[in-house]
Amino acid sequence: MKIRRRLMTTVPVFLFFLMALAVVPPSAHPEGAGHGFEILTLSSRPDTLSGGDVLVQINVPHNISLNKVHVMLNGQDITGDFRPGHEPGSLLGLVEGLKLGENILAVSDHDHGWGRPAAALELVNYPIFGPIFSGPHQIPWICETAASGLGDPLDEHCTVVPRYDWFYRSTAGTFKPLLGLNPPFPVDLAQTTTIDGHIVNYIVRVESGTIDQSIYRIAIIDDPTNPISNPWLAGGQKPGPGWNGKLNFPFGGGCGPGFRSGRNTVTSALSNDALSLGFAVAFGTRNTLQTGCNDVLSAETVMMIKEHFIEHYGVPKYTVGSGGSGGAIQQHMIAQNYPGLLDALTPSSSFPDSDNVDVFDCTLFYNYFNNIANPADWPGAKRVKITGFGLSANGLESCGSWAASFGTLIDPTKNFDPVVPLALRYDPITNPTGARGTVSDQMVNMLGIDPHTGFARTSWDNVGVQYGLKALNDGDITKEEFLDLNEMVGGFDVDGHFVPERVEADPKAIELAYITGRTISAENLTLPIIDYRSYTDLVADIHTRERTFSMIERLKKANGTAANQVNWTRPLSGTGIPNLAQLALRAHDEWLTNLAADASPDPYPVKVIRAKPAWLVDTCWDATGVKYEEPATYNGPAVCNTLYPPHANPRLVAGSPLANDVVKCKLNPIHFSSYNVRFTQEEKARLKAIFPHGVCDYSRPGVRQQSLGESWLSYPRPGHFHPLDQGDDHPLDRQDHDFKGHDFDD
Repeated sequence: MKIRRRLMTTVPVFLFFLMALAVVPPSAHPEGAGHGFEILTLSSRPDTLSGGDVLVQINVPHNISLNKVHVMLNGQDITGDFRPGHEPGSLLGLVEGLKLGENILAVSDHDHGWGRPAAALELVNYPIFGPIFSGPHQIPWICETAASGLGDPLDEHCTVVPRYDWFYRSTAGTFKPLLGLNPPFPVDLAQTTTIDGHIVNYIVRVESGTIDQSIYRIAIIDDPTNPISNPWLAGGQKPGPGWNGKLNFPFGGGCGPGFRSGRNTVTSALSNDALSLGFAVAFGTRNTLQTGCNDVLSAETVMMIKEHFIEHYGVPKYTVGSGGSGGAIQQHMIAQNYPGLLDALTPSSSFPDSDNVDVFDCTLFYNYFNNIANPADWPGAKRVKITGFGLSANGLESCGSWAASFGTLIDPTKNFDPVVPLALRYDPITNPTGARGTVSDQMVNMLGIDPHTGFARTSWDNVGVQYGLKALNDGDITKEEFLDLNEMVGGFDVDGHFVPERVEADPKAIELAYITGRTISAENLTLPIIDYRSYTDLVADIHTRERTFSMIERLKKANGTAANQVNWTRPLSGTGIPNLAQLALRAHDEWLTNLAADASPDPYPVKVIRAKPAWLVDTCWDATGVKYEEPATYNGPAVCNTLYPPHANPRLVAGSPLANDVVKCKLNPIHFSSYNVRFTQEEKARLKAIFPHGVCDYSRPGVRQQSLGESWLSYPRPGHFHPLDQGDDHPLDRQDHDFKGHDFDD
């Protein structure tokens, strides 16, 4: 069985602005048009609906009066649910009462009658708890609604009755509960001026509930005396001037095993940076990778929360993503793999993708430094020559932080939140079918199951990687140190135990890493991006600056330019430095407004770059707030590089190109003339024994490195399929021997 592909509209995102439609791709199903009629779903795609309702726009031919149009759902007349829409010659209505599965929405007029509907559209409705395209949810599953202030769940899917809480911003600059919903309001109630210039009372309503087994929060400035209610129904109340018509969707960081809904507090939705400008704020617990390291599930949660938002509040003009670290990873992966859900990205402390080999390399290094070699022989100043990272004032570097923070992700028994009972977790002896906590196990729906182990496939590989190659050639380590490191560094087994052999990736997982977007190629990443970070290279932090330049290289490789990304760098602390989170929201607002106004027929990527405000350029700030505007370069002689020198990471030091996008390298025979040192015959023999099939040749693309397969992929049950199974003649099945050959060439 193949991965299922969802129908994807080819209309670029910017056209949705011009059409005043949802930024979720409003696909026009082939049966949704006929006799000049067109049926568009505005709250979500017609094949990915949830919760039993959908906002629909019907475009009516100019020669047909709107009052002659009839609308039927599964044979029942629902014409009364529609009224004239915002677009001339259109009808707009919230269609409710969808049954689970397939539904037929049909449109006709007096001339055709119901025997011959003028147009019809199939609507596919899923439960509000999902899943839709992410594949089966995790089992076991722990609901944390009570810990999030929502009471005990009504079922195993964490369903709760939605609740509404009210807060106000005080003149002292804090949020406080609003105890009364009618005047007089508190004397310390502040006002705010939205980005559109409206001065309003700074009163926020927060809606809380569960969608896709995730605890969601939606915050919006509202009037408690006349709150938003049923905005698409006759007599309903639309949002007032406190909403600027735009949505901010923040993402959280970390990387955890999941098997739980996650928990948050109602106040977590009170983002002053966004709300004070009039943005609505929406997110779910599974949009934080520490709650569960699965970007596809995060994308599904975004889609479902946005559908709910549109049906209960309004269609946002655009949606701006934000968030750092794992939050940045999600923005990149969602925009690439499920384009249209986000219209602009604001990744901070960014990484290119979630399959970050630093976790594995650094964990191996620190096992070697501390348990195999003599630790005294590897002080911090020498370790950085192997790891590529900067050295902190106290002699520490980022690789140690990687090993300490996320090294447990290689162990399927570790890194669980305490709410997941020990009895439900994997143990190779007592509970071999229990919940496993590795990164690959969180991606099992995408990667499939390795038939040899029964566990999720893994694409991590270090065969042929010459750790510390640059350090050797630069004379920073000796030949013996280079040989011993590569001889003894080893790898892991399926249960995260150190083994002397290098790790060889599952061959099908490698291809899946590329075609399903596990590794970001930057395709579809032509939308506006503002990447900003605090400089942490010299404080033993994992969020190092070279990541930004890796993404820039990937953008250039995929799209021919990185001009749609703006890069900002600031110190960890200082005076006079602007609030970059809010500045980015203002910049995106101007950028996207310019983009929406561009009615030219030029390609979307061209329009994005042209729409970028002239003042929005690569910039860094020093500790006193002085800013320097100059193009961001990895090696250039720039002021920003003097202030904030970018370093490297283990794979760059081992010879990987700056894009660092090779899952498994192709191998070449060892050429001793390529080293800046001369090996003795004995040393040559050792090196050949370490790399019997050859060493990485990064001048060529990686093994099976290829473009993203398709966007909007849907994943079936992992135990009953293999995503690449296409018959016995599938090329991958015929070429598995390449992984055992001399140089692994395809």
